[in-house]
Amino acid sequence: MRAATFYGAGDIRIEERPLPRIDPGEVLIKIKAAGICGSDLHGYRSAPRHSEGLMFGHEYSGEVVEAAGDVKGLAVGDRVGLEPLIGCGACDYCLSGNYHLCKDLWHIPGFAEYQKFPQGKAFKLPENVSYEEASTLDCIAVAVHAAKLSGLKGGETVEVLGAGTIGLLTMQTVKAFGAGSVYETGTYDFQVKLAKELGADAVINVRTEDLLGKMKELTGVEVVGEREVPRGVDHVFEAIGGPKGTLEDALRVVRRGGVITVIGNPKSPVKLSSFVMREIKIIGSSSYAYYDQKPEFQIALDLLAHGKVNAKKIITHKFPLDRIKEAFDVASDKRTGCIKVVIEP
Repeated sequence: MRAATFYGAGDIRIEERPLPRIDPGEVLIKIKAAGICGSDLHGYRSAPRHSEGLMFGHEYSGEVVEAAGDVKGLAVGDRVGLEPLIGCGACDYCLSGNYHLCKDLWHIPGFAEYQKFPQGKAFKLPENVSYEEASTLDCIAVAVHAAKLSGLKGGETVEVLGAGTIGLLTMQTVKAFGAGSVYETGTYDFQVKLAKELGADAVINVRTEDLLGKMKELTGVEVVGEREVPRGVDHVFEAIGGPKGTLEDALRVVRRGGVITVIGNPKSPVKLSSFVMREIKIIGSSSYAYYDQKPEFQIALDLLAHGKVNAKKIITHKFPLDRIKEAFDVASDKRTGCIKVVIEP
């Protein structure tokens, strides 16, 4: 089979690899769609030496082409969404259902024509969900997990920082969870336009608009000392990460006693006093697992299947496997207008 292999920053090669051989409890999948994640882009831009010769990619869907004899509930020809997360299965976190916190967690790579999966990681797709849409289920599940951890009860005001894939899906997910007014920030006009189309109640272009000024208009004003500041929203979801100071922005737009759920990986430090004295709760949210004993991946599929989340509109580019380097170059440059770039092996 053909597979994309990484050999360093900017170096992706299509190679022939042996077809995976399934073990008991596994299915062999013909990969139909595989999305490029931000973490894939980090590896592409500056791949560490230990990643050379490895396959990447963990957002995918496909068709069952072989099933082990002991597999139940799946058959050849089934269309499936695929969860990539594999824990050790033996630690306290795995045994308690929090396998996403396992120190040995790894992702099944998927930029290839075929891959094998444990049967429990393959979720049957309804007819109204395409392979391309299903390749975003990993991202939607991330949003579901963040919404759960945040403690949303319904009716709250929310600000989502970031209008990339995770930000746009988080905005839709928290609305599906019953949030009241949901606002979003974007950096490019095409992100702002799409966020409005997908249901954000207000969208702020942080390149051309003053974030705090707009938040005063949206949430009202408080006087602190001699300064006027936004009253703030009940919940903030940070979905950008990096060195841009987004956690500081979150602290500026959340109300006293509010909640910040961090999905991205911010690099800028913040002062403890900026959230201690205002009793701001800051929650880290990483990946996903279960929500009240139900797989969050399945909840993500339910949201997609019932039209609560629109993934089709965020898929802006598609490429065949042999053009994967071009796909990564497009995904690395927001001037292309890309949001989610999908490989179709």
